[in-house]
Amino acid sequence: MKILFTLFVTAFSLACLPQGQTSQEFIRGWIVTVDASGATLGVPGAKLFWQTNNDFAISADDGSFSIAYRTLPDTLSIKSVGSELMSVVVTGPSSNLTINLTEGKILDGVLVVGENLGKFINLRDPTSIETIGMDELRKAACCNLSEAFETNASVDVNLADAVSGSKKIRMLGLDGVYTQLQWENMPLVRGLSTSYGLNFTPGPWIHSIQITKGTGSVVNGYETMAGLINLELQKPDHGPLFYLNLYGNKFGRFEANVHAAQKINAKWSTMTFAHLANQQFETDVNKDGFRDQPLGYTTAFLHRWAYAGKNSEAQFGFKATLTDRKGGELGAESADPATPKWASAINTEQLELFAKNGYFIKNRPAGSLGLILQGQYHHMATAFGTSFYEGFQRKIYFNAIYSDDLVKDKHSIKTGVSFVRDDYDQWYNGTKFEKTEIVPGAFFEYTANSKDKLIAVLGIRGDMHNMYGFLFAPRLHVKWNPGKKSALRLSTGRGLRVPNPYADNNGLMASTRVWVVDPNLKPEDCISSGITFTQKFLFNNEISSFTADYFYTHFFNAVMADMDHSPQELHLSNSSAVSFSHALQFEFSFKPVKQLELRTAVKFYDVKSEYDGSLQTSTFVPKFRALFNLGYATRNKKWLFDVTANLIGKQRISSTASNPVPYQRNTESEEYVLVNSQLTYNFKRFSVYVGGENLLNVIQKNAIIAADDPFGSYFDATQLWAPINGFNVYAGLHFEIKPKKKEK
Repeated sequence: MKILFTLFVTAFSLACLPQGQTSQEFIRGWIVTVDASGATLGVPGAKLFWQTNNDFAISADDGSFSIAYRTLPDTLSIKSVGSELMSVVVTGPSSNLTINLTEGKILDGVLVVGENLGKFINLRDPTSIETIGMDELRKAACCNLSEAFETNASVDVNLADAVSGSKKIRMLGLDGVYTQLQWENMPLVRGLSTSYGLNFTPGPWIHSIQITKGTGSVVNGYETMAGLINLELQKPDHGPLFYLNLYGNKFGRFEANVHAAQKINAKWSTMTFAHLANQQFETDVNKDGFRDQPLGYTTAFLHRWAYAGKNSEAQFGFKATLTDRKGGELGAESADPATPKWASAINTEQLELFAKNGYFIKNRPAGSLGLILQGQYHHMATAFGTSFYEGFQRKIYFNAIYSDDLVKDKHSIKTGVSFVRDDYDQWYNGTKFEKTEIVPGAFFEYTANSKDKLIAVLGIRGDMHNMYGFLFAPRLHVKWNPGKKSALRLSTGRGLRVPNPYADNNGLMASTRVWVVDPNLKPEDCISSGITFTQKFLFNNEISSFTADYFYTHFFNAVMADMDHSPQELHLSNSSAVSFSHALQFEFSFKPVKQLELRTAVKFYDVKSEYDGSLQTSTFVPKFRALFNLGYATRNKKWLFDVTANLIGKQRISSTASNPVPYQRNTESEEYVLVNSQLTYNFKRFSVYVGGENLLNVIQKNAIIAADDPFGSYFDATQLWAPINGFNVYAGLHFEIKPKKKEK
């Protein structure tokens, strides 16, 4: 079956590639009018044409139209018998543009903004940014950020271990610590939150996700190495008046999300979010005597304000998160060495204050100044059997960004300064570790633009770290459009990150391994370079796309988590030996008809590091992955159906050759296929959904080494490469009251 699946994905990709087609992008919609009785009627025979070119279209009998566009924004004019000339400013792509052509009148000041709610790559942006909208996120349950990438090929998601229930991500085959995660350009997962922070952001809070592979802009800092993920949350000025999401699954997991926005006046608006997730009862599907999911809860709260004035805008608010989860053997009450049962516990309290201000410079049409301020307190305490960790982090983050045009539409700059202070107090098994990082920095980014066809962005950044001295990070991005519907992008740049060994690798404490940590760890340092090609084309008047990218990451210095030295030890140390990642991906999205979308992707990884003079493949990184996604919607969008299959190739597993035979494992995992599916029915104000995960019931056998002797020297719950709890069935609903649209 696995071979057939691979052949199908490959054959489908090759068969569907465009052959000699010319690609265009279209604005689609309807020309309508309202008759004397108040009924809305389609207007046939109306002529539509652009102000800047000769492209035109004629509306059909039902008033529908489809007109090609070259660049946006542009002015669309409409002529119809019995009506005067009407003009509409179109600022973005749209497939559902309705124009009300009132007889004998001109509608002044109409602004039409197209919003992408699915998956989208902008051909004009100098960096290859993949945007995931709410429609894409709702193809799966998306209870939190770690589950938001189930239908996405760029980000890999895996369980971190067999007891905590936490998930981790990978990009370009590299661990998630090398991916910079932000929310609205503020740090999201960093420091103590590295191991479990993906669980802190509920999926329904997210409006869109932007994914950038490789190095990002110097504006965001020096830490981007494998990629950048930025979240845009629901906005106070555009959010729903009331939203409710409920979710439950067969394993006893229940979640509830509520948020509401209120527009106070023309300038001020506010929005409040609340989230609760709770695991109700114990499950042990794989029959190893341990809970498949920890019991306990996660709760989160966010309140934000937004101000929009004539020459300035501002946002500010606070966010709080509290978690208490207990795993381990069935019936375990607490993580205490005196108790007869092995237990784990994860407790977190996080409080964040934030403020963002933007100012438009007088007499400088493109000039603006942005100020970002974030303060955070984070306390985390974890216990795994007889291993105990506790940490406190107090963080201050500041970023000031000035942007302007030197020559309109040709030369522009971004420059500014930043400041980060992180105070850490950490304890591991009674030993205390303290440090304070103070990092002021400055950056400059120059963009040269030749009619949007050729864009080059050169950035330099320098930061003075109080512990490690001067950190220099240059970056270069180049984009070229060889055709109207294609883009070729090149990127290269340096990335650095300061390791926090106990927080970064917290999930690896779920074993009795003795930690051997180098006390003089230095910042990790790499160069990441990539090339991306995107081609869009039309088939049956629907937009399809093909993307191919290759990224190479070379480490000058890396922190190696060596689990091969001994099954009873974990060695964390710096290494300037060979360490690299090759990542190659092909993705094809095809819409044969408006209601049906097929997406397939294949990825190849070659990630290796040198251990004790021997170059070895990194553990738990499959050499091959493939994704197949099918999405179908009925014409009235009442019924939505989605199915996703992921083929995960073989992965290297750390050596256990010196263990007793019952506690030895193979050095390579098996291939397997994960299949998820969801069915949604939309009512006027709410929708209900049911779904299934891991429908083929894939379960890793003997996932925990020495589960029968958890306090012995061979116990290890970190060698996880596949699911442990079998297939899942879930159901839920979305209820939403949208704000009324104001008449123009």
